[in-house]
Amino acid sequence: MRSTTVGLQSSVGLRFWWRTFEAVQDLFAEGHGEEGGPDDPLPVKTYRGLPRHVLPEPARRIGDARWSFAAFRDAHPQRTPGLDILDRRALSALLYWTYGVGRIELGPHAVWPYHRMVASARCFHPVELYVWLARPAGELPAGCYHYNPAHHAVTLLREGGVPDAVRIGAGVRAETGLLVASVWFRKTAFRYRDYAYRLCAQEAGMTVGNALLAGAALGLRARVHHRFDDAVVNRALGLAGREETAFAVLDLAPAGEAAPVPAPAQQPFAPREFPDIRPVHVKASRTSDGAWSGLTALDLAARLTGPGAPIAPDGFRLPVETPDTDGVLGLAGPEPGAGGVELATALRARDSGGRMFLPDARPVAFARLASALRYALEPVPSDHAEAPCRPLVSAHVLVLGTDGASPGLYRLAAGTGPPALVRLPARDWRAVVGMLCDRTPAVNTAKAGAVVFLTADRLAGDRWFGARGYRVLHQEAGIVAQRISVLAAAAGLSARITNGYHDGTVRDLIGLDAAHVPVFTLIMGRRRPTAQYEPELIW
Repeated sequence: MRSTTVGLQSSVGLRFWWRTFEAVQDLFAEGHGEEGGPDDPLPVKTYRGLPRHVLPEPARRIGDARWSFAAFRDAHPQRTPGLDILDRRALSALLYWTYGVGRIELGPHAVWPYHRMVASARCFHPVELYVWLARPAGELPAGCYHYNPAHHAVTLLREGGVPDAVRIGAGVRAETGLLVASVWFRKTAFRYRDYAYRLCAQEAGMTVGNALLAGAALGLRARVHHRFDDAVVNRALGLAGREETAFAVLDLAPAGEAAPVPAPAQQPFAPREFPDIRPVHVKASRTSDGAWSGLTALDLAARLTGPGAPIAPDGFRLPVETPDTDGVLGLAGPEPGAGGVELATALRARDSGGRMFLPDARPVAFARLASALRYALEPVPSDHAEAPCRPLVSAHVLVLGTDGASPGLYRLAAGTGPPALVRLPARDWRAVVGMLCDRTPAVNTAKAGAVVFLTADRLAGDRWFGARGYRVLHQEAGIVAQRISVLAAAAGLSARITNGYHDGTVRDLIGLDAAHVPVFTLIMGRRRPTAQYEPELIW
């Protein structure tokens, strides 16, 4: 059911959408917390006094990066992997390849040394992962665990199968288990203040998107739940729900079965009907959370008391323009067969181009760009509708230095036929490239192969989700951004996510009205060799 604070959600949500899409220089006027000093939180959440279980060495190969896409599974029905039991080794691989530490940067200039499997602003990594095993996994009893990526270990927070209160409150069946992505705001907000809500929601989406990729490669199916009873899920994880709160719940099931469907509606469960826990974790930052009071107000206004009603996904799509048949570039070309795009290798290779991203000036082959984009808008199993639906975002691609494609703006068309880039005529994109170079000087966008803009209908999000819509749409965009980043890496490209752009200039280029706003920009190109020394983390 919907929250009883819909009116408050709508007004607060709209105000926050407006605030967060102001020019980036307005953000810098607010001041920042200082990195490397007493303001800086610990990079990894660490519990004290609770049982910790070190996980086995994660598998170095886990499967094809494309198994989470229905179109790819339909093309290879006999090769689809299946996993009947989530044992310790499968759990180790799922957690590590979803959010583990993949590279460590060394040397005197290593400001942000720990790189995980998803991009994060300044490598703060505010997302925390919790897994709830519905049944034992070897010597690991059924229960709720927190994942510590620094030690590749899990800490037992609560023993026992998934409580009925959680199943009901999140609308899940949890036959195999749950994966919960929370956000510990302080890890980003100490630096970015209220603006951290945007960054945290985006990273939560990228982490969820990576969990979908890793789970499918291992042989799991997952359904994403954005709408759930916040009080119940937070209480189950031992979170106070203010400084850290759950953002998404993934219902896990074996791949041989259909993706989990919503649990049947039942009488809501009161949070007090299962035991409260208050696990102790190490705290280092001294900054008062009053420094990001706007973030807290929006998050509290977005709370729900249970799963929401199904939505109409078509309401989130931009009007489809009549394509110019001479400007349609098909993306569904030849590609490696099943097993030809190893997810672990792609995640190891995924990067953001280095601290100073100067893409190689040589044109990028169109086939590489097609590989990165062809599955970007594949349906996602989620609580939006009973059947998997297309992500609630649209994508436009500004092609710059790409062999086999004329420079210009294209719309990514997917869903009704083979994926393709449809050229949009009469677009002067030079001002956007200049603006991106000016706003994000650490990236030379003019040398990029392409720039991807992900946009969302903020009014549709507010209409369906209230204030929850802000984080839901950013999470949806994060899922798509992670798909593009990983498949770009598999094609030998870097994808740099940046929020440093002028909203109005991008909207003018694409031709968006005030309701449709850009929520992500990905700058893609081939990375040049740099002096950064980033060896793999070898287990």
